[in-house]
This record gives sequence, C-alpha cells and structure tokens, in this order.
Amino acid sequence: MINLLYILDFKVSTPELKALVNTAQEELARVSQITTHTLQFHRQSSNRTDLNVTALFESVIALYRARLRNSNIEPRMGHRTAETLHCHEGELRQIVLNLVGNAADAMKNGGVLHLRCRDSRNWRNGEYGVRILIADTGTGMDKATLSKIFEPFFSTKGIGGTGLGLWITHDLVEKNKGLMTVRSSHHPNHSGTVFNLFFPHPR
Repeated sequence: MINLLYILDFKVSTPELKALVNTAQEELARVSQITTHTLQFHRQSSNRTDLNVTALFESVIALYRARLRNSNIEPRMGHRTAETLHCHEGELRQIVLNLVGNAADAMKNGGVLHLRCRDSRNWRNGEYGVRILIADTGTGMDKATLSKIFEPFFSTKGIGGTGLGLWITHDLVEKNKGLMTVRSSHHPNHSGTVFNLFFPHPR
C-alpha cells in the first residue's frame, strides 16, 4: 500500500488529489506504527537515547496535520526548560501518538490541543524528571468511563475503536518507570481531558 501510494503521488495532477494522497500516506504511516508496536508488544525495547520532546511533539502534529485541520483543532505547544528526555524513543512516540489521537477523536467539532513539557519532580519520592501534559477541550468523560479507560478492549468509539490504545499507553508508561494520571470533565461549559505524565531522569 505504501508503494502504491508513492507511485500514485507522481500520477495525480491536481492539488486536491495530491492532498488526498498525502492524507492517505500520513494515516497509513500512523496505522503502521500502531500495528508494529502491537505485534512487538512484549519484545525487548531498544537502548535508551536522548529524545528532544519538543521535536517529538512537532513530528506527531505533522503526522496528524490533515486530521487536525479537517476537524478545526488548533495545536498549541509549549515547554519550560525541559526539552531532552533519556528514554526509549519509539515507546515515547507511541505514547504521544495514542494520546493525541484520542484527543482528536474527542474534538470532532473543533477545539484546542495542548502539548507541554517541563522539568518537574515526583513529590512522592523526590525524584527529578520531565513532566508531559497532553490536554484537549473535547467532550470529556464521566466517572464511570474514566474508571475503565485503561482496561483492554474497553472503547467508547463503537465499531471504530479497538480499546487497546490506552491499555498499551499505560503499559508503556510503566515500562519507562513513568507515572500517568488523568483528569476529565464533561460539563458543557468546561469540558475536556488532561493526561499528566511524569518520567524520572535515569540514575
């Protein structure tokens, strides 16, 4: 499919068709990443490397660009000091991809997507590290839904959802010694969801 779309990109002649081909290529790349991770779910991770978190945000936004634009979603990125995290790059990328994808699904009528990183501390044990926040102004979740979101195969997306995204995300956060909390509101005047992730600096 990737090869066919690559060839098709050279054959189409109008900007509208090229935009459709580019969107298909972006979506196929996203599906490929999810599929690859699912098939290799329990395999040993590669070595840790220094990852620029802002660059990661930018690449994920670029991958979702067409989807965000079509849904009138405005991405906003920010950081305070923290830009580098020593981690398993592929796994952190999958975490951010899953959370951004869910945020986009929650904002079908438009909204704002916030991605932020900063130096922080886990006040439970005093560890220093990097905190990543991914927030949306979408429909939000009630308490019953919130209590089940990390269960495998639980989905609110009907036939279009697998119920594996947040289950995988939670597992990857734990594998990287991280912590993840989530707050959500479905009140009509201030709805939305915030995922708060903390990853300690390696000792």
